[in-house]
Amino acid sequence: MTITRLIFWLGNSFLLCAAIMLLSLLAALLLLELPMALIFGGSAFFAALIGGILRIITQDMATHETQVDALAFLLLFWVSTPIFLSIPFWLSGATQNGIQAYFEAVSAFTTTGASTLIPESLPNSLLVYRSLIQFLGGVVTATFAVVILAALNLGGTGVHISKLFTLSRGDIFKRLIGISWVVGLVYLTLAVLCFVLMSIGGTPMLDALCLSLSAVSTGGLTPQSGQLSNYVGKFSVVVLAVTCVIGAANIGVLSDILKRSSPNNRAIRHFFTNLEHRGLIAIISILSVVGIFYSGAGEAFNLIVEAAFMASTAGFDYEVIGIDLLPPAVLIAFALVGGSAISTAGGIKIIRLILLVSHALTDLDRMSHPSRVKLVQFKGQKLPDSMFLSIWMYFFGYTLVFAAGIVALAASGITYDHAVAFTAAGLSNMGPLIGATFPEATYIAMNEIQLGIMMVIMLVGRVEVLAALAALSPSLWRK
Repeated sequence: MTITRLIFWLGNSFLLCAAIMLLSLLAALLLLELPMALIFGGSAFFAALIGGILRIITQDMATHETQVDALAFLLLFWVSTPIFLSIPFWLSGATQNGIQAYFEAVSAFTTTGASTLIPESLPNSLLVYRSLIQFLGGVVTATFAVVILAALNLGGTGVHISKLFTLSRGDIFKRLIGISWVVGLVYLTLAVLCFVLMSIGGTPMLDALCLSLSAVSTGGLTPQSGQLSNYVGKFSVVVLAVTCVIGAANIGVLSDILKRSSPNNRAIRHFFTNLEHRGLIAIISILSVVGIFYSGAGEAFNLIVEAAFMASTAGFDYEVIGIDLLPPAVLIAFALVGGSAISTAGGIKIIRLILLVSHALTDLDRMSHPSRVKLVQFKGQKLPDSMFLSIWMYFFGYTLVFAAGIVALAASGITYDHAVAFTAAGLSNMGPLIGATFPEATYIAMNEIQLGIMMVIMLVGRVEVLAALAALSPSLWRK
């Protein structure tokens, strides 16, 4: 393991935190919140100082990284970066202690959208700051899925990756910055478009900005408490729902479409014929139909919009009567499914479930015809059983972590049904799931131990379960 390269890239990560804080400093100045401007300025200086020192002392050292280095960096990045991102929450007095501040940073950075804070009690610049953290977390999530997880064979078989994202052996870190720029540009384009359309639709500019950044990253944090219908019109909420679904779509497909000077019908058709995207549409359709069964056709608009929020793992709550009328077990099950593999969405991911079901059905067919040799057919290709080992391992690991999270939260004093919902919300990176399943359960009521457990669950859900479990292996760190 090349320690110097890990330190170098962590230094770059802390400089990225400083950049986000400087953008928030600008927002504080524009909003005439001078105390917050000082806090963002001081926090940016500290993050830049530490990041700059780490980068300078390691920049001339070995440049070769291994897959073990990439995995170690992935784990250290997700744990250490929120430490710096939590500083403004703590210094502003928005949180009572460092643990609560770290929880807020982890929740925003992992695009979970769980919060112990009341938006109306926060400075407007802090609302912008945590929306920027969500956006950064979404870009980082998609980038890492391409650069590190796919390179380590943790991304899942059959994931669409454009030629732009093709990686060669030993090229894991070399293209990290380049790919992050492409991913960031794609998501920034979507966020700007969403902001403009929502503003045209009558949504206040600050709310439109925060919601746009949150939607494209499927983050779930809102600038105001309560339902979106209180300050977001129907046109704007449709724009928001579409942005959430696109945020949960495969970034490789989106990049291929946007890089065309004039996207043609074939490119647009490819977006809708993509297997994962059809899965998203199917989930939205199922949730909408089931919701109409429970609440009536008169609420169809609300149900379709909230079904889109649910399928994308953003989890926004649009109206009082909506998707939350469905049984909690149904909502939890669909939340755990998640979105596309290379996207900002959380969950197991649609492609993995499709492949697991295909493999299981093939095995059942083999049982009825023992002498028959049959391989899984996927996208016109025959896949050997060996390709499904990592996916089954992932599913087993996900189940194991889910059970461990429930036990840990229940042992900390949370009732069993609430523990199931909290664990599902954290592991699927969909914090608002709690409000949809058990409104009486809130993150505000959690003690420090329970917040600590939730932070671990959120980080494991975002890091990817197999990568997190690999951290428990002594051989990783010995290397």
